[in-house]
Amino acid sequence: MYIEVCLDRDSSEHGEVILRWFSECRQRLLNGLPASAGAWLASLTKGENDPSERFEGAPERENAFIKSLVRPPYWAQLGFHEGDRQLAWIRTSAAKSLDGHRSVTTFLNVDDPEMRDPDFCARLVEGLSVAADGSNPSFGRVEYGRYSDRANLEVALRRKPREFLPMSRSLLRGYGWVTVCPEELVARLGGVQSLERGGAFFRVIPLSSGGAVLQASETLHGYSDEVMDTVFSALATVLPSGTPRAHIAFPDVRFVHRDAGEV
Repeated sequence: MYIEVCLDRDSSEHGEVILRWFSECRQRLLNGLPASAGAWLASLTKGENDPSERFEGAPERENAFIKSLVRPPYWAQLGFHEGDRQLAWIRTSAAKSLDGHRSVTTFLNVDDPEMRDPDFCARLVEGLSVAADGSNPSFGRVEYGRYSDRANLEVALRRKPREFLPMSRSLLRGYGWVTVCPEELVARLGGVQSLERGGAFFRVIPLSSGGAVLQASETLHGYSDEVMDTVFSALATVLPSGTPRAHIAFPDVRFVHRDAGEV
């Protein structure tokens, strides 16, 4: 599973958001993973051309890594593994982005029973909402299965970062089982109450600094093509226009094969 929230110049203080993201995801989503020596590894790069600092060993070192995030690093990751198998990671990065933009992301392995479990899915969405609260993100999403680090419409419409990043508060970059919508686009969709009344989403969670977390179905398993089509139709007025096409390099990216401009 891949969880992403994107920040820009209009988001709140990035250092506070990054620190809260790592702390909340660690406590709420990854609290069952061990912090013992050999089970985790973290690294941090303060600036684009700076050397990477490595953290590992005792749990106190993990706490030291988390506290160091208050000054936004260029890149940082906290990962957990079992032998050669990667179990989960939490990451922030300003790489491959435009000035003032960065992402905070989390990856974790989930099994089919968890994808069908309403309690697990509720905890996941609540954890995302708490981690993102107060930041008015420019975009966010939850994907599962074989994900791409690009949102579905960025792939299907062949959109480049220099095209979609500056427009993140004018056009929604994509949609998924969970979509984080910025304040400006929530307003154009009629506001939180209108989204709740519309019936397209299982749950709508407002963020305190603007924006909303839109959960399409109760569980990950329940995010069917029919549900995805309903989400697409509800968001069409704030989606980029164009005819989406499958991409040979991203064969597993899911999207509705319709032009949002014609809905």
